[in-house]
This record gives sequence, structure tokens and C-alpha cells, in this order.
Amino acid sequence: MLHFVVPFYNCESQLAGNVLALRAALDRDMPGDYEIVLCDDGSTDGSRAAAERLAAGVSEIRLVGYVPNRGRGRAVRFAAASCAGGALIFADLDLPQTTDLSHIREVAERLADVPIVVGSRFLRASRVQRLWRRDLMGRLHHLAVRVMLPRLKVKDPDAGFKGFDLGALAAIAAVSREDRWSWDMEALTIARANGIAIAEIPIDWNERHDAYATSVKLLRDAWEEFSGILRIRKALRRGGYAFQSRVSDAR
Repeated sequence: MLHFVVPFYNCESQLAGNVLALRAALDRDMPGDYEIVLCDDGSTDGSRAAAERLAAGVSEIRLVGYVPNRGRGRAVRFAAASCAGGALIFADLDLPQTTDLSHIREVAERLADVPIVVGSRFLRASRVQRLWRRDLMGRLHHLAVRVMLPRLKVKDPDAGFKGFDLGALAAIAAVSREDRWSWDMEALTIARANGIAIAEIPIDWNERHDAYATSVKLLRDAWEEFSGILRIRKALRRGGYAFQSRVSDAR
């Protein structure tokens, strides 16, 4: 079973179109072998009501959530705790506008061999069209990660498109501390520190269109991620990410 987790926050107008596009792609590529888990990250508009309408009478769509807003990392961990067995892929709500949804099947197939798979915008085979401000901030962040977390060795640690074996993710979540955008980087750092393999696959990524919508606020979130790097490096150096026991599927 593939659990496809979509965190959302105050995105009422974008919810239905994106979720229905995602469901159509999963019906096509993975019929009968998936669920979409919508996780409400403390929305204060009509997003939760919109999600309830989408999930009503549809066995493939399930809604979970909490209040108040805590961030994408918290949402992924919360949703994962409600899933039993198999693999989990999470993505930002706007994935249907930004990438070819056939990549979902690629990630799912790769998860049969590797516990963590990252959809990467920075591999040689990746085809990317980015807004120049976001591209600049992304490259500066990438440089900071390489300098401050040199053992991570993941080219695109903050892309909102990743897959996990649920056993590996549960072990990571047990020692994770970050709730917001820095959680992605922390989760990968924890995996590296404990010998869990990580694979990256190239993806197509297009932000240059009118339908593009994101909850990222560049300056605010850039500062959050930079301060997150500092927190993660400190925790790593103090041994705060060591597992108490080995993860059996850390292949």
C-alpha cells in the first residue's frame, strides 16, 4: 500500500483541483494500491471543509489534522502515524502543477530497494524551470548545507517530494525535533547518521506558470531553514539523532 500524504494549510481555492489531479494520476498508475492522506496543518480558512467534501464517500482519500499550525514536518509525521505498513510519499499540494506525476510511480518502485527516495531538481538529468528568486535562494541554501552538513550528500534536501519506507520513517520520527521546512533536511540527516540508504531521482520541475501556488515565503522561510541547519548540526554533533536500536530495513 502506498500512502500519499499531502499537507495543506489555508489553501481552500487550490485544494480540489490539485487533489483530483493527484487521484487521477494514482488511479492510472497504481490502481487499487494507494490512499491519499490529506493532513490539515491547522488551517483557519475553509480548507478543512473543502477537504472533508473531497474525502466524503471516497475510500481512497482520508483526512487527518490538528490545530494550531505547526509546519510541514509535523504534518508528515502526524499523517505517517496514522498509516499502517507499506510506503509513504509526501508532496506539497501544488505537485500536479510543478512536476510530471509519473514520477510518483518512479519513487514508489525505487522504494522497493531503498528506504528513502528524494525527487531532486539538481541532478544532471533533472529538467527545471524555476522563478529566479527561488532558484537563487535554493542554490544559496544548497551551498550552506554542503558547508555545514558535509556528510549529508543529498543534492536537493528540501524538495517537497520524498518517499519513505514506513519503518524507516517511524524510526526517524522518534528522534526528530523539527516541525517546519527544516524537517526534510533533519530527516535525511538522521537517516545518514544511522546508516539508512538514500537515493535521488531526477524530476521535471516547473514553477513558471500562472497556476503556480506555494505557501513558501522566501525571506521568512530562508531564515527558518538557515537557523534549522544550525540546530540540526548542533543536535548531530551532540549525538541527539542516534537510534536506540537498528532499523531492520535500513538497506
